[in-house]
Amino acid sequence: MELGEKIKYFRKQKNLTIKELAVLTGLSSGFISNLERNINSPSLSNLQHICEVLDINIVELIQSSVEDSPIVRKNERTEFFKTDNDKVRFELITDGKKELNAICITVEQNSEYGDSSWGHNYDEIGLVTKGVLNITINNKDYVLREGDSIYIKKFTPHSYHNSHHETCITYWFSVKN
Repeated sequence: MELGEKIKYFRKQKNLTIKELAVLTGLSSGFISNLERNINSPSLSNLQHICEVLDINIVELIQSSVEDSPIVRKNERTEFFKTDNDKVRFELITDGKKELNAICITVEQNSEYGDSSWGHNYDEIGLVTKGVLNITINNKDYVLREGDSIYIKKFTPHSYHNSHHETCITYWFSVKN
């Protein structure tokens, strides 16, 4: 099932019309209609708003429903979002129906994902495994180095940036609501 079909499925499970979902997310009806028909691609922020209204975790929306393997090889990860310049990439590191969701976020040197409105409906823990990550939470800046972790409460806006000269790799974990 493609992304648009999944959005439509979850929207119908909530007994929402396209227009109602549009109003609740602040997106246009046309955008949601095109999204459900896989005509356009949403930003991560748009997906997050849709997930909040539908009361689902973003990983539920993008994960494969076919495979349920305990192993995901590095070269087989599903990339579900990247910035236009390919400097920030989000990949699933779990597959199938799991209670624990996990993603890898890679932030290339001197780049950022500045959608500071991005907050979501689940708590998460992030762990830096390589490099340095600058993260802004509620207008406060933090610097995380290799081995450092951070806990972010649900609905807390945050953004990532890497102002250093090496790639930063982070892993993020959350439990399904």
